Amino acid sequence: MGIDVYVMRHGETEANVHQILMGREDSPFTSAGWRHPVEVAEHLKGRDLGCVYSSPMERTQRTARLVLETLERAIPLKTEEALAELDAGEYTGLSFGEVRARVPSEAVLGEFRYPGGESWGEVQARAVAFVAGLSGDGAGASVLLVTHAGVIAGLVAAYVGDPIERYIRTRFGHDFLGLLKVEAGEITGYEKLAGTVDTWF
Repeated sequence: MGIDVYVMRHGETEANVHQILMGREDSPFTSAGWRHPVEVAEHLKGRDLGCVYSSPMERTQRTARLVLETLERAIPLKTEEALAELDAGEYTGLSFGEVRARVPSEAVLGEFRYPGGESWGEVQARAVAFVAGLSGDGAGASVLLVTHAGVIAGLVAAYVGDPIERYIRTRFGHDFLGLLKVEAGEITGYEKLAGTVDTWF
């Protein structure tokens, strides 16, 4: 049996504004960051959500709670490690410019493992495996994932069939809401429902 998987990014943080790679660390919301989850939740009203799964990062947990407050419905909220942000290891807290200067020019971004952390390919693998498993878990007609831009990029790349490095610089905005169709353990469809999709740099 298939399942609809809605996916959104957390609200904007100060680190996002200053282009800092926060990885598993946290950063406070900007004023817009407090609005984004409420705005996205408006698009979810009337949809049959059986569960909300959130990355364990505090910024996604805050986002998920704001969504549920806006929906005013008793929907289970579960924390899911597979939806976590990239573990940036020693590069945590560096600016995007500093990260680019440290990554070898010949590196394949999907395969490059951040020192002391993980690669984008590993992020994609865990996220895709989790989403594929949702097709038969009985969670309801649909679920919502509250996660990070890189995780969303990995899921979309998996659907298209391209390497994640072709999508890792795609910026799924803080106002983004997408829909993945999952059937028999495969992502069989994707569409953007709302928000911004552009390029980081």
